[in-house]
Parts: sequence; structure tokens; C-alpha cells
Amino acid sequence: MEKEFKAFVGVLKEAKRRKFIRDFALTGALALSVHTQPRATADMDFLAAVEAEKIPFFVDWLRDSKGYNLARHHVGRPKDNIKNLIEVPAGGASADIIIAGNAVEEEALAEGVDVKAFKTAIKVVSAEYLMVLKLRAGSDQDYIDAAHLWNEDIDRRLVRRLTKGLYMERRLKRAVALARRLRDAG
Repeated sequence: MEKEFKAFVGVLKEAKRRKFIRDFALTGALALSVHTQPRATADMDFLAAVEAEKIPFFVDWLRDSKGYNLARHHVGRPKDNIKNLIEVPAGGASADIIIAGNAVEEEALAEGVDVKAFKTAIKVVSAEYLMVLKLRAGSDQDYIDAAHLWNEDIDRRLVRRLTKGLYMERRLKRAVALARRLRDAG
């Protein structure tokens, strides 16, 4: 996946230079691996700021000039957490580009940290915002990931403030309880 990652990050950097996207950052399992213990994954997740009217042009550009012929734009339902997703099969891996659609996702992009992943310079969603995004998604694996992040040296006050603003205090409480169990078991 390292080859696919480097190539796709290069494409995203070019898309930013061409102003198809304003900004992007690594998120998901690969971002989790930057902040805490690695987790196996076959996909690359990115959070990107893209104006709605540019999404079709961006997808067409990916298909036509970058060889990602199977790139597809998915529009979520009003109740879905992810409203816009671009799914891109990328060799032996796949890339999901989550289009930032709310203030927290925009903040997550703005507060990203610059790191090297697979020897490639890239912005990564900070541990605090990654935890909040994981809690919003809310799968069992997301809670486990959030618990691992809680057990790291993070700004817990920021996480509490963000989850309170999103009415997710119960989700945070569940993740903190799981974090205690993981810490006590290890």
C-alpha cells in the first residue's frame, strides 16, 4: 500500500495546487497509526475541503487525467454523518475522500499536524479531532480506536468541549470506560 499511498498523496497535492480542493489531511486507520498503535487496513482515508460545485470536476479530473477510472462520488442521506464521499480504487488499496461538511471537520483540517507517513510529508488530523470523528462514526471499531486515542497524551479538555458541542457526551463516556478497561488489561 506504500506505493499507492505515495501516488495518491501526490495526486491530492496536485489537486490542491490546481484548486480543486482547498486542503486535505489523512484520517481513519492510517491517522490512528500515527497517533497510537498501528491498525491493519487496506484503505486510505482522507478528509478534504472541497466546494460543492467543484466536486464533479474533481471526480472527472481523477477519472480522466489521473487514471482512477472507477472514482465515484456518493451523496449521503440527510441523516448520514458523511454527506459527500469520493471512493477511489487505487491499485491494491482504496482511497476514501470524505468531504468536510461541517464546522468540526473544517476545524479538524485546520488543526491538522504535519508528519511523515510512508516517508511522505502529509497533514494528519490531530488525535483529538480524530477521536471526535471516530465517536461521530460510532461503530464498535471506532469506539475501540477512540479508546486507544484517549489513553494517549491528548488534550482531553478539547475533546470534552468538542463532544459536548456535538451532544456526544454519552459516546465519550462509553469510550472513556472502554479506555479504562483497555489500560487496566494491558
